[in-house]
Amino acid sequence: MKLLVRVIVFYVLTFVFTGVLGGLQEASGLEYNRLTLPQMAPGLAALGMVVLFRRDGLRLSLGVRGVRPVLVAVALVAPLAVAAFIYIILRPASPALPAPVWLMLPGIALGAFGEELGWRGYLHKRLDPALRPLASSALVGALWALWHVGLYQNGALYMLFLVILMIAYSIVLYAIVAGTGFNVWVAALFHLGINLANLPFYTILQDTRFMMINALVWVVVASVVVIIRRDLFLRRHGPDRVTPSPVAAPAARATRQP
Repeated sequence: MKLLVRVIVFYVLTFVFTGVLGGLQEASGLEYNRLTLPQMAPGLAALGMVVLFRRDGLRLSLGVRGVRPVLVAVALVAPLAVAAFIYIILRPASPALPAPVWLMLPGIALGAFGEELGWRGYLHKRLDPALRPLASSALVGALWALWHVGLYQNGALYMLFLVILMIAYSIVLYAIVAGTGFNVWVAALFHLGINLANLPFYTILQDTRFMMINALVWVVVASVVVIIRRDLFLRRHGPDRVTPSPVAAPAARATRQP
């Protein structure tokens, strides 16, 4: 019950901050291609949860010590590699971007960090000790997808495949960041890779056919990741859960005896 309350409060806070930041964006006249303020909402919700429920003892993983360089490379390159494969399939026309990439990049990077501070840094880390990895990934991916209310206008089929896509993203991300304590920087690099990979498809991002192909390709990628890392995904609880060793458990019981 406590975990359910945390998830609900986090999600409500995310939507509240999304509405507030969306209003600020419109009032300020800030262009969305420079910075999308609502992307910061999950991160603000995460900070709010840490303050509101400080007794939970959950800390956001913002350090870089111990993070292997190979994970950093995989996090950034994997989305670009998958996008290159999809590009070969679809061969979309060259998009007319709303601004030069170098002007958009800072806002894209900041938005990726803001989202991942919430989705992976808080929510997935909070769920991990209690749920199986596939279950927690599915829940985080679905909530992440349904938060994109601006895409509801594309229809139910589009949203269905968006949910599937983001569940696949979450599975791959779990394999990358679970061993790092859900490091926000690594997750943000993956998210940045997704956003950069979407730029060649800018004109068809809201096309249902594109979403279907994108989702199905990522389902294959996620399935391969689960097979390769079945030692990780078949465990009962996430890697951050601490269980007493066979030696420590009897010792602990002994100390409690009168």
